[in-house]
Amino acid sequence: MVSILEKLEQEPYGLLSARSEAKELSIEEVTQKVREKMLENYPHVVVEARMSRSKRKEAVGLISNVIISSELYVPKLTRQDLAERIAQEICGLGPLDELLDDKSVTEIMVNGPGRVFVEKDGILVHTATTFLNDRHLLEIINRIVQSAGRRVDVSMPYVDARLPDGSRVNAIIPPLALNGPVLTIRRFPQRYTELSQLVECNTLEPDVACFLENCVGARLDIVVSGGSGSGKTTTLNVLANAVGSRERIIVIEDSSEIKIPDHHVVYLEARPKNMEGKGEVSIRDLLRNALRMRPDRLIIGECRGKETFDLISAMNTGHEGCLSTVHANSSADCLERMVGMALMAEEGVPVEILRSWIAIGVDVIVHIEKTLGGQRVVSGVSGVGNEPGKGLSSFPVYLAEHGLRLEFPSWFVEKIGKERARALVNLDY
Repeated sequence: MVSILEKLEQEPYGLLSARSEAKELSIEEVTQKVREKMLENYPHVVVEARMSRSKRKEAVGLISNVIISSELYVPKLTRQDLAERIAQEICGLGPLDELLDDKSVTEIMVNGPGRVFVEKDGILVHTATTFLNDRHLLEIINRIVQSAGRRVDVSMPYVDARLPDGSRVNAIIPPLALNGPVLTIRRFPQRYTELSQLVECNTLEPDVACFLENCVGARLDIVVSGGSGSGKTTTLNVLANAVGSRERIIVIEDSSEIKIPDHHVVYLEARPKNMEGKGEVSIRDLLRNALRMRPDRLIIGECRGKETFDLISAMNTGHEGCLSTVHANSSADCLERMVGMALMAEEGVPVEILRSWIAIGVDVIVHIEKTLGGQRVVSGVSGVGNEPGKGLSSFPVYLAEHGLRLEFPSWFVEKIGKERARALVNLDY
């Protein structure tokens, strides 16, 4: 006796029996009919398959049964192919499933239903993937954001959310988006955990890696700067893993990305507003709470606004070895951005005092860039302090074009102490 699945795989639509009265339908019509039957008879399977890829096979089998029992078909597709396509639409993310299954894809950019780009190895590639129309794309967007308790509609035309695997999602729809619904998914591949891995992929020079490891060991406060997608979080993750295993680390992020195995770690994640506009817990709220949790190290995934003030305050009140990232074009720009973001807190602290606090708190800036070829490289490392007569200043320790230069100005040595300064230059590579 031939099983249903065997029959399914062996019988393309062009071989329908003469007795069959199956009506030729479009894939959209078939999908809608199958969706109605699945939601009527197997709603729990649909829900579970949306949450778990392992449940997808069970859903495909049930969809196959519905196709056969209802004598549905679409030209040029076997029933197996059709069942899998429908499972993608009902239980998955439609055309995006194939892209999400490709581990080499680090970012997916949907500029309306007809233009889908991906980033592979740092390079943008135009794909053949398309959606049927604006409505189809909007349905997929809502499926993504609804799983995170969010919505996107005319009253709320843009939204940030997250997939179960941690990927960050942003969507914006008409009338704000003139291309049609626009969707951006930033995926997070397995994080590097060791500085040697960044050396192997030519992001870091060996001597610079050793210097940064010494900086972490000396409990200097480090900020990683760079543009969007330049590799800031990856670099931060590696530096965080260089922290001693006996230290208590508090990690605070908008969206959980940093992983520090085999350490004493507490992970905290911010919470956005719910559909009623309530329930928000910001990075700033979490940072203030973390100060009461006896941290040895504070790691802030990214400083974007008011929380910068609290991080600077923490750096100035005995919390050494803090790590964070900032969007900036250079080390100098990073410092100015931190001043501006700290001012957003509106705490009434004069700007010159804030600049002085940053000079006292921040010790090292690591700047990372993405080249035109997609390679991420640490292009510079700078020391930060309060230079006499100038105030908040930075000086280059490493520049890609000149190499590592371990000659510290006296004001920087005075700031961090002679013992720690000696520890920084003790390189073994």
